[in-house]
Amino acid sequence: MTVGEVHRVAVLGEPVELDEGQLKMVADTCDRVQQWGRDGTPIYGVTTAFGELIHLIVPPRYETELQENLLRTHAAGGGPVFPEHVVRAMQVSRLNCLLKGYSGISADALLLMAELLNRRIHPVVPQQGSLGASGDLAPLSHLALPLIGAGRVTHRGVVRPSAEVLAEEGLLPVKLGYKDGLALINGTSGMTAVASLALVAVERLLRLALWASGVFVQAMRGSTSGYNPRGHALKNHAGQSAIAVSMMNLLEGSDLTREHAEVMRQISESTGSRDEVTDSPHYLQDAYSVRCVPQILGPVVDAAAYCRRIVEEELNSCNDNPLIFETPETVFHGGHFHGQYVAMACDFLNIAVTEVGVLAERQLNRLLDPHLNGSYPPFLALGEQGLFCGMQGAQYLATSIASENLDLAAPASVKSIPSNGQNQDVVSMGLIAARKSLQLVENVHAITSVLAAGCYQAASLLGIERFSPNVRGLLQLIADNVRPYRDDEGVAADFLADIRDLLRGDEAEKHLPAWPG
Repeated sequence: MTVGEVHRVAVLGEPVELDEGQLKMVADTCDRVQQWGRDGTPIYGVTTAFGELIHLIVPPRYETELQENLLRTHAAGGGPVFPEHVVRAMQVSRLNCLLKGYSGISADALLLMAELLNRRIHPVVPQQGSLGASGDLAPLSHLALPLIGAGRVTHRGVVRPSAEVLAEEGLLPVKLGYKDGLALINGTSGMTAVASLALVAVERLLRLALWASGVFVQAMRGSTSGYNPRGHALKNHAGQSAIAVSMMNLLEGSDLTREHAEVMRQISESTGSRDEVTDSPHYLQDAYSVRCVPQILGPVVDAAAYCRRIVEEELNSCNDNPLIFETPETVFHGGHFHGQYVAMACDFLNIAVTEVGVLAERQLNRLLDPHLNGSYPPFLALGEQGLFCGMQGAQYLATSIASENLDLAAPASVKSIPSNGQNQDVVSMGLIAARKSLQLVENVHAITSVLAAGCYQAASLLGIERFSPNVRGLLQLIADNVRPYRDDEGVAADFLADIRDLLRGDEAEKHLPAWPG
């Protein structure tokens, strides 16, 4: 599976179908585990207790009780619950792992899980409680409870006991066999699902940031010199070169940008041939927020590509323990449930997303600051200076979120705290890192939306028709739906919210540049 396919199932509601060949492999592996369990063969989680209690050997007669107790005791999550689309992503991610056929789970459990997903019956899953080491034990336990008729689900927008909903739908709970409960919860599908959704959202966010940068450079009457592909090719970074090409496309046909030769001519004309130091009103090079977009967003492109590779490898992995091979002696007792790969990928992604917000906030500042924004009115206020504040308050919003993001970008993957009687003595905190990824995407979208509002405000002063065709479409879409901000005609929060919501929509999507590279 790809992260895009996870998004299609989770967000767009596409149904899933389980491959018959893989279900046969699942059933064959399960049969072996059931026989070994009945024989009392020493296998972790089959004939032993869990975690630090592995030294306790459990008689075969507790086959179901052992597995159900595991789900009930580890469904100890807390805090706010995940939205339904995130739960759907977890369901399909766990299915994709277990369908590999090495977990020992029953085919009946997977069929019921798929049925719940396709009927939009979503387990209630709290966000807090995972260490991301022995897997996402708490969230995946909540995810699994409805399979045995326990816990709660959301169905048709109402939270209800799972047993009631299953009965109404004519679905029978499964009776857990040897290792079924452990297989359901001992993996990284919680963090991987959240990371998958975050990666899809990051791609959309970067395209919006790229468009906003294209408008911003034109609004600041920037030079195109810093985007020359010939110069960027010498830096060797694919993401940087891709952003430079995208920016050139966004700037093409603008009546506002300047070629480098024009800047040189303006400097020469303003200083003449004097033989002393002369102050020119024209800058030979623009500020970094104007000319270094490829060097700042390029690393984000490459970081997202790297993180996507890591997350998709995890998404398509056997990430539970133990893995069942042909004989009891070859069963793999390892640590595939450990989420360090996803944790570190999300931490890297979080730094990259935060940098998108850093750039957007600084671009907004240059556009609003009366000492930096050229001929624009202070803070782009439409009205009498001093009486009208314009976008002063809007900048506070962007700056405060940018500061908040600096805390969220701090890595979670190095904040290990031992637990489980020192059995889990190095943990990944992967789900925490992935949750921060989703939050950062939301935060940076808010910052970028404020920048887009500032760019639109500037465009309304200059004339949208002067901007390049490749940015003009979205500017016009905003103009068709939102009036430029005036202190005496509206409330800043409403102006910003209208633009923020518009930028999330399908119509805005049509006007965004393609994913670079």
